[in-house]
Amino acid sequence: FEHINTWCPILHRRTTLDTFFGPSPLEDADRTVLYAIVATTLRFSSDSRLNEQNRKRYHDSSKQKVLLYGLENSSVKALQALVILALDLVGSSNGPPGWKLLALITRSVVQLGLAVEAKSSLIAPSYPSIYTLRAVTLPEPESWIEDESRRRLFWMVYFLDRYSTIATAFDFALDDKDIDRKLPCKDEYFLKNQPVETRWFQRSSDRADYVTRAENVGSFGLYVEVLGILSRVHAFLKRPVDIGALSDVEEWQTTYRKLDSELTSWEFGLPAEYAYENSSRLFNGSKFTKGIHCDWVQLHATYQT
Repeated sequence: FEHINTWCPILHRRTTLDTFFGPSPLEDADRTVLYAIVATTLRFSSDSRLNEQNRKRYHDSSKQKVLLYGLENSSVKALQALVILALDLVGSSNGPPGWKLLALITRSVVQLGLAVEAKSSLIAPSYPSIYTLRAVTLPEPESWIEDESRRRLFWMVYFLDRYSTIATAFDFALDDKDIDRKLPCKDEYFLKNQPVETRWFQRSSDRADYVTRAENVGSFGLYVEVLGILSRVHAFLKRPVDIGALSDVEEWQTTYRKLDSELTSWEFGLPAEYAYENSSRLFNGSKFTKGIHCDWVQLHATYQT
């Protein structure tokens, strides 16, 4: 909760601690989550008994237990354990070890129905089809905490998919058309078990609550939104353009301006505490130093070249 869950806030602190250290014996699913936490956080331990050999042995053993359980079980807890482990693999490797695990996670999160809200039109469409007739695997959440935990779990998988793909020429494993989710709420509401409603991930003319629920969205949700724009920038950069065809060039310029406008609009709509002008305190050096958004780098690099 000090080093990992601060930027990967998928576990509710009080619920997790009560599960691990409460009077009830640990179930296999909860024990697997604990193994994932051990594997991911061993690097931060300063225990003198953990020499290099012991550290590697505990890490490898915990990792294997999580992988085996995740392959044989389809549940939220199994997916939480795999996501926490994926943070470790993606953060310490750049290639196949992380890709294989992410492929499993991204398919599982869709198959379990975590990519859509319970009342999504993708689950109960007006005109059913083979595409929309999905099997409901998970039971209804027993509490708002459980419901929000599932929502945060999905968005963390979305993050990992974008992180691992954005620097490559690959397509995303999670397609935006499969997503019909609301944004995660502010961390303070989640920690205090204070149920709130948030706006939907993407703007839509038939969803009037996009703006009215904005006050309940925190940094996690705002980051989801800008990653959504970055996803469209990535798809834009992959599209081939015939610079000898006027129609191709005009379409490219139109899309470019639209994406640039989306980024500007997102930044302009940030709450005061997250405003770009107030972020300079996060950076060292002159007060005129400013950070650079990855989205603009990606978008404008192709324009300059």
